[in-house]
Amino acid sequence: MSGQLNGWLVYKKDNAAKNEGFIRMLTEEAALIGINLALVFEEDLILGIKQNQPYLSHPKLDVANIRFAIVRTINPLLSKQFEYCGIRCFNSSFVSHVCNDKALTQQYVTQLGIKSLDTYFLSNENFNPKNLPSSFPMVLKQVDGHGGNEVYLVHSSAEIRSIFLDFPNKRFILQEFSDNPGKDLRVFVIGTNIIGAVLRESTTSFKANYTLGGQISPYHLTYTEITIVKKIISNLQADFIGIDFLLSKDNELIFNEIEDVVGCRSLYSTSEVNAARLYVEHINKAMKMG
Repeated sequence: MSGQLNGWLVYKKDNAAKNEGFIRMLTEEAALIGINLALVFEEDLILGIKQNQPYLSHPKLDVANIRFAIVRTINPLLSKQFEYCGIRCFNSSFVSHVCNDKALTQQYVTQLGIKSLDTYFLSNENFNPKNLPSSFPMVLKQVDGHGGNEVYLVHSSAEIRSIFLDFPNKRFILQEFSDNPGKDLRVFVIGTNIIGAVLRESTTSFKANYTLGGQISPYHLTYTEITIVKKIISNLQADFIGIDFLLSKDNELIFNEIEDVVGCRSLYSTSEVNAARLYVEHINKAMKMG
């Protein structure tokens, strides 16, 4: 097709196997509006510097033929390499860098004046139990954890030390425990548009993630809640993200984290929203605008 827009959909091999449905929806929706979207595995890409220029290659596909990449893998370095090669990334390397590091995300959102839990940045190197300013229990998270994994409810500094010994080279955030555990809200955003929200609840765990067994239901944001979300997205300039909030006992939103490579199962399970269609339409519009 003359003038067809070519792009890559980048996944890790194991995650691609788990997300066959969404991959199919993205490629089919893209084809309907004249976009050729090829699935590419991160493991097959070679990147670096060659002849003093950014270098990116694939064993079978020609990088020169693509104009954009939907990066559904957590790799800010790869996203930045695409951009240095003149290829637009969805999401950008900036979003990938900030949103895949929980400490950086907390720093970013705090500058916007949005309420969050008290949070401390820790590692095995700088941990000193005498400097902990809050009482237990607390929640310890690896800064690069994803999908509710690498999150621990800790009741003592000894438990923290034990986890640090298991992961001596990892960085963590330590947060005060929510007064309303097992209940959170995910807001799905494409560009500057809120496309849906899902309430996640668990009666057996302080983690309410759908993939970890949490119950889900559609959620209708209030005007005040929409204002909070808009404040985050207007500054971040992301393409497709999930913004997670805890809910206090008074149902006040408390910022939790942002998912760069956001999963859509809970949204599809609770609404008629076609996130794949909305995402490729957003990409098509963004590419036309340059």
